[in-house]
Amino acid sequence: MTTAPRLNDELAVSRIRADDDIVLASMPLREGIDRAALSRFGDDAWDVAPAIFNMTRKAFQTVDFSVIPYANERLLGKEYVYAWMNERLADGEPRLRPVSGHNALATLRGFLDFARSRIGRLDLAAVDQDLIDAYAAYHRSRPITPGRVGVCLRPIVQLHRLAPYLTCGGITFAPWRGRPVYRATGQGTRSSENRTARIPEAVIGSMLRWSLKYIEHFAEDILAARAEEDVLNARFAARSRRRHTRPAIMLESWIEKRRREGRGIPVWEKPLSIGGVTGRLSRDGKFDGNVINLKFVTMQCGLHLTTVFKDPALLSMIHGAADGLGFEVGGMDTPISPDPDTGKPWRERFDAISLAREERHLQTAAYIVCSYLTGMRDGELQSLQAGCLKRSLGRDGQTERLAIEGVTWKDRGARGEQVDWITIEPAVQAIRVAERLSERVRRNAGTERLWLALDDRETNNAETPILIAKRINRFREHLDERYGADDSPAIPRAGEDVWRFNTRQFRRTLAWYIANRPFGVVAGKIQYKHASVAMFDGYAGSSASGFRQEVEQELALGQLDDIIDYFENQRRGRRPGGPASRRIGAELERVGRELDPLPGQLADRKRLKAMLAHLARTLHVGYLNDCFFDPSTALCLREAEKPSASAPVLSRCAPDRCPNACLVERHLPPWEASIAQAENLLADKRLSPLQREALRSDNERKRRLIAPLKGSTL
Repeated sequence: MTTAPRLNDELAVSRIRADDDIVLASMPLREGIDRAALSRFGDDAWDVAPAIFNMTRKAFQTVDFSVIPYANERLLGKEYVYAWMNERLADGEPRLRPVSGHNALATLRGFLDFARSRIGRLDLAAVDQDLIDAYAAYHRSRPITPGRVGVCLRPIVQLHRLAPYLTCGGITFAPWRGRPVYRATGQGTRSSENRTARIPEAVIGSMLRWSLKYIEHFAEDILAARAEEDVLNARFAARSRRRHTRPAIMLESWIEKRRREGRGIPVWEKPLSIGGVTGRLSRDGKFDGNVINLKFVTMQCGLHLTTVFKDPALLSMIHGAADGLGFEVGGMDTPISPDPDTGKPWRERFDAISLAREERHLQTAAYIVCSYLTGMRDGELQSLQAGCLKRSLGRDGQTERLAIEGVTWKDRGARGEQVDWITIEPAVQAIRVAERLSERVRRNAGTERLWLALDDRETNNAETPILIAKRINRFREHLDERYGADDSPAIPRAGEDVWRFNTRQFRRTLAWYIANRPFGVVAGKIQYKHASVAMFDGYAGSSASGFRQEVEQELALGQLDDIIDYFENQRRGRRPGGPASRRIGAELERVGRELDPLPGQLADRKRLKAMLAHLARTLHVGYLNDCFFDPSTALCLREAEKPSASAPVLSRCAPDRCPNACLVERHLPPWEASIAQAENLLADKRLSPLQREALRSDNERKRRLIAPLKGSTL
């Protein structure tokens, strides 16, 4: 039996690979790539960008081995990453994606550092089960998720799996006796439950409402102001080559025009030190703390900024005009539309800085609308191209289909797959706004990608995605600052804390609400049912992108959450109502007796889910009531439907008579609204006695049905 050699500097030359081996030998490459220019095994930095098709993610496009100080470890890192990317082993495990090469090297270095600190030297032949158990225990003690623990432990398995392709021989035994990491350590990525946080209803409702307001009401002002700014810049560039012989007359003409229009001298929305003149205190104290937007003044006059700065007389004219005319925040000519909720202008006039800021907010609003109302992942959304909207007729030849054409990447290989997302009109409006916003930048960057940085303060590299998660949180901060108050923020708090958004939350939240609250209304006018009908129209958007499967998973999880709410509310004395309440209440009491939690404590959630799963599987959430579906007794089914039915027909439900119907407090508002509507009708003296009696009888029936939920009896 031979012993694997120790990895030391004398063995820092590969016995497996040649220095000129092409790193991306087995990888599909983007079009136009010169294979002769590809990175080689002997290079200390590998460029893997030619094999990355989804450039919309902030990917590490280089795997840099020069950060490893030891030659032997550098060799091990190269052989490890090369073999994982290129070798196809008999176990059928997928090869390493080039985009993950940087992270693969980072996790390998973490294990090598730990092994060296325990053994005193780097010798993989000396690694044993006790050492890797200690490494697993170290990561379990860290404040990281179980999934991240599994990622950190992955190099241990790979060093054994790839051993034939490593000069050092790798790890010589099967870690954890060949069991998967997540089973051997209880830490990994296999989980039936999506751990992404779900955005609270009040938070996503307000965020979407403001985003739609930007799209539908504010966008035209922002786009018109951008057109004005572009014209002004072009005109100023043409004039800048001229020599101005009478600047005082030009400035006086501009001041007189402002006087005739009843407008003040432009000041920056936020005080700046560049391109402005600090306002001095006038007799009425108007200008204290404001900064005149001198750059804008000179551009409108057709003068050079330096011409005015160097001439005290011209500066004195501007200050005198400010004393007489007052000031105007922003100063651009584009008028500001009224906010539909207040009837007042939604903001002051624009200046160059505030315009750029509002353009970014508008782009962020468009992203939020598209992301939430389509269920697209961030990579799918950011890979969209201008002209991605498609209109066609549905299968019936009459219904118009609105679709977004793009690429889905998950489980679709390196190249992805072209798919259509069937969508609704607000998402289409958002796409159109995003196209208009990015038109100038796309033209300059020579790309058709839709989501690009709009100004120089962000990277304008067409290959780099916008950092949208930061932008979404800045948008929320902007809404709170401009439209909220300390005791009433524009975007409600999640408990005591400000909600922190990330891109994964939108898809997960939409899937949950479509599955569990299909009749819920978001942003005041969009019903989740409307979105689901479009997205589940039988086309690629509901299948290839995997969204339907996620909705089905959220349905199962939501059913369990809802039945646990039933259980916990009953223990707090809030029992359900409706014909099924006695049957369901008795079952909940039975489970409670078996669990027997201490008074005032809630039962263990995992065990509770297992004991209530049989009820959860029959639970169908509705707008007026919930249904614990039993086809043999369901009044909504016709006799011919009962043997094969797997779900209730909620549109035929009789909540006060069907033995499957159950009501809880969230069903109260529509019932109370219906009662109030009938009472308003009863006030009409033109009703016949028969109509009046029918309305009264129906209201009495409704009141009896909801009485248990209100703690009263009729």
